[in-house]
Amino acid sequence: MSKTITYVITYENGRWVSRCPTGETEGVGVASSLSQMERDLAEIHAWAWPEAPPGVDFVFDLPGDVAGLVAEYHHEKELAEAHARRAAELAVTAAKALTSHWSEPDTARVMGLSKQRVHQLKVSA
Repeated sequence: MSKTITYVITYENGRWVSRCPTGETEGVGVASSLSQMERDLAEIHAWAWPEAPPGVDFVFDLPGDVAGLVAEYHHEKELAEAHARRAAELAVTAAKALTSHWSEPDTARVMGLSKQRVHQLKVSA
């Protein structure tokens, strides 16, 4: 794939509608589902650019109340993923530090993990 074309997606009259604001493709796409829309646009790209069809990216233009809810969800999801990454890093650090003083079973009990998981963390890179 050489590049990606971004489409603005709206929901109108019971259908998903795509428009290309940059003018790389003309017209309006209409589909009953987003997966169908993505398949249709990928087919158009393969036909229009057979050597290197561009990818498809969606930007959703949703009503304010829905857009706010979706934005809040994405924000909280990003925070949760960041916290999960940090927790995983701390698990390795804690398992290595604690097993230098205590047994793996005792460390597992303190950390609330299985002794197998503590062993995996201890020997991880």
